Amino acid sequence: MTVIGRSRLEKRHICMQQRTVTMPVKRTEVYSRPTWKHVATPCQPPTFSGQKCTRVQVVHEQAYRDVIDHKTAQQMTYDCCTGWSRENPRSDSCMKPICSARCQNGGNCTAPSTCSCPPGFTGRFCEQDVDECQTEKPCDQQCINTHGSYFCRCRQGFVLQSDQQSCKKVSTNADDAFEARDLENDIDDTDAEVATRLQKIEKSLANERVHTNELQKSLQATYSVVDTLKSRLSTLEKQAQDVSRLQTNLYKTESRTNKLEGMLNLLLKCRNGPNANCP
Repeated sequence: MTVIGRSRLEKRHICMQQRTVTMPVKRTEVYSRPTWKHVATPCQPPTFSGQKCTRVQVVHEQAYRDVIDHKTAQQMTYDCCTGWSRENPRSDSCMKPICSARCQNGGNCTAPSTCSCPPGFTGRFCEQDVDECQTEKPCDQQCINTHGSYFCRCRQGFVLQSDQQSCKKVSTNADDAFEARDLENDIDDTDAEVATRLQKIEKSLANERVHTNELQKSLQATYSVVDTLKSRLSTLEKQAQDVSRLQTNLYKTESRTNKLEGMLNLLLKCRNGPNANCP
């Protein structure tokens, strides 16, 4: 019996489950079988008085028969843990997560009932659009949220810059061009306006940290998959070595069998009559 380590099973998402099975059980029982039998009894007078008459009588004999009973028992089995399935029927691991609903907007099922969403979408199944205009406030002037993204737009008299976020005033004199936020602040910023800018910067940094954490989690998941593939490759290599040894032993056994068969045929010929090849 092969004992599988618990940590190894957990990495492959295999769980031990108990189930009730019904098994047939054969037994022999004794029963009374009716049969017809000829019986000799005294004849009834006045006919053939004093003689024996034969008649048919039903008698019950003891007999045996096989009976199939059904017995229930508890059996321990190994199967995929809840929320996981096999990538193919021959796989010995359960590495394919199951999502209770389809991942939307290009999301991928990466864990049981959990989707990894592309930028611009959020929610358990990536069903919600992220309003970047409210969460990130990336535009200098006007921000228009779209499905899965956004775009910036400048007011009349300003032009959108190459970063697709900043706006600059249209001017014939390059020295008179100001960034839109500087123009709108009217040179002298109030404490509230400075605080607003700082909040925007802090939000941007927080979003970067969240993105970095997601990348780290994705990298860890990739390492885990690589470890699993290495383990499966090692198992396949060992199995290939076992098959090679079995083939070698089979060839040797076949050769010995052929020799024994030849000796046996020669022995039979020698028994039937003298032969030049007989020892």
